[in-house]
Amino acid sequence: MRRTVLVACAAALLIGACSKGPTRAIVDGYTLHGVVTARDGAPLRDVSVLLGREGSSEFHPFATTGADGAFLFQPAPATGPSTEVFRFEKPGFVAREEFARTATRLEPYRYRLEVELDPEPAP
Repeated sequence: MRRTVLVACAAALLIGACSKGPTRAIVDGYTLHGVVTARDGAPLRDVSVLLGREGSSEFHPFATTGADGAFLFQPAPATGPSTEVFRFEKPGFVAREEFARTATRLEPYRYRLEVELDPEPAP
């Protein structure tokens, strides 16, 4: 009986992990501490952080940076960055895209992504 339950649970997990349906999350899982600054190193608040996937031009709103320029990305289960792409947008600054896999590894499953935005060129 116990073996039957374990086999059924394992099968359910495998089926869920293999699903490619529209409800599958576009993230793998890890903690990414991000910070967005201006060229002079000052933190930028109210930067729109959008999330996409490598190979796609589609981005979805994810977060807005706080007064310290920070945002937090915490998907699950615990794995490392893979195909996630972050896009950073703020009026007056040039938009920038960064792959999650370029983040610095601090320890297992914990990363830091530092992004510097350039001001838009004067007309």
